[in-house]
Amino acid sequence: MSNPIPAASRLAVEFAHEPGGSRRTGQLVPREVSSLQCPVLYRADGAVSRKQGPDRRTGQKPSNRWRRANAARNRVHYRTACLRADALHKLTTHLARAYGTVVVEDLNVAGMLKNRKLARVVADAAFAEIRRKLACKTVWNGGRLEVAGRWYPSSKTCSGCQAVKPKLPLGVRTYVCEHCGLVIDRDENAALNLAALVKRHVAGSGPETENGRGADRKTPPRGAGGREASTPHRSPQGSNETGAFAR
Repeated sequence: MSNPIPAASRLAVEFAHEPGGSRRTGQLVPREVSSLQCPVLYRADGAVSRKQGPDRRTGQKPSNRWRRANAARNRVHYRTACLRADALHKLTTHLARAYGTVVVEDLNVAGMLKNRKLARVVADAAFAEIRRKLACKTVWNGGRLEVAGRWYPSSKTCSGCQAVKPKLPLGVRTYVCEHCGLVIDRDENAALNLAALVKRHVAGSGPETENGRGADRKTPPRGAGGREASTPHRSPQGSNETGAFAR
């Protein structure tokens, strides 16, 4: 039996787009696995491209060398997929067992993928799969998963004095506060803000249904076009109530 997880232990998971984003846990993340396997994949693709492959237009059949090279490339892809899955399981299991509360951010991944310079790195990070596994494993280990709002400025907020910068470009990797003089790594600053956010939330400082801008997430119920969408029911025969359909 493992030791019970202390309720006060917290971890804010902040995966950066630069190498070393997993230095807090010591575990590999899928992005780092893909970076290690990229040279092997490039060599396998080059070996396949130099062989005589199939051609549907001319009916050309692949050579035996192409079949062997293609099989070797498929084995590399399979190994990469297995390494990514193994890294995901080890990382999420370590986080769920070591910390009672894990905090993640709800990021606009679809919008981040539109940036052609970051699309491949963001896709390799497997944000959704990490969050899905953490949601299950934190429950299994007696912990919980907290999700920060999409509009919460975790990177722009100073973890020392809570001052918020109006802008913080992605290329700036060191956070420098003009108010208190704090100099800290951008990702560590965001992780500290996320941990402080869940601490305030647990203390009851803010309602759970509010997002980062203070607006209620729920949409008030209403019918189609502002009118009652349900079909009126006929009242019993002979009813004298107002609006009845009895004749």
